[in-house]
Amino acid sequence: MVEVLICTHGNSAQELLKSAEMICGEQKNCETVKFAMGESLDKLQAELDEKISLLDDTVICLTDLKGGTPFNTLVRLTQKYPQMEIVTGVNIPMLLQLFINREQMAVSELVNSIVDAGKVGVYRYQAAKPDTNDEDF
Repeated sequence: MVEVLICTHGNSAQELLKSAEMICGEQKNCETVKFAMGESLDKLQAELDEKISLLDDTVICLTDLKGGTPFNTLVRLTQKYPQMEIVTGVNIPMLLQLFINREQMAVSELVNSIVDAGKVGVYRYQAAKPDTNDEDF
């Protein structure tokens, strides 16, 4: 089973996990790490290193923002954990896709599918505009 680590600014990692679990049930082999305001980079890196070491070889790490501190810290940790995958822009559709398919799909296929799910999950609803055709009157 592919293991999961979610790391975001503030509490959103824990809350995203809770929301996804409301839909698809409690998840095992999934860790969260928050990057708190004023926290040192060394502390964040130590916490990420500790959490990743608890997981198996194949870990998909999800972060909120490319170029943000959680992302940059995970990128540095790929030297120690070369099998680790990192995907940014984490959202509920991505988590659902990951949790539902992490036992069946190969890692590269799974990563591609969660990126696609994240993109498809972004949608703008626009109400249908009433037809103003005079012939209908």
